[in-house]
Amino acid sequence: MQEARLKRKGALVRESGSIILVNEENKAFGVDEVVAYIWSICDGKTIEEVVDEFSEASNIPADEVREPIINLINKLKSVSLLE
Repeated sequence: MQEARLKRKGALVRESGSIILVNEENKAFGVDEVVAYIWSICDGKTIEEVVDEFSEASNIPADEVREPIINLINKLKSVSLLE
């Protein structure tokens, strides 16, 4: 079975030095650069592709980032920023 592809929802807003993700219900969540980057690379990718891309960009082994990224993706899904 093929792994599901993630779909980004909502929008990223930079305002007064802050980074905010806003979902389709217009709820805003303040995030840091790392969360914003991970959210931005999720669209159309599988979780493993996101893990691999972040691992390569950050020079951190995929095994070390996999669990935190999966937890983040689940949180983003729970607030309707990913599906």
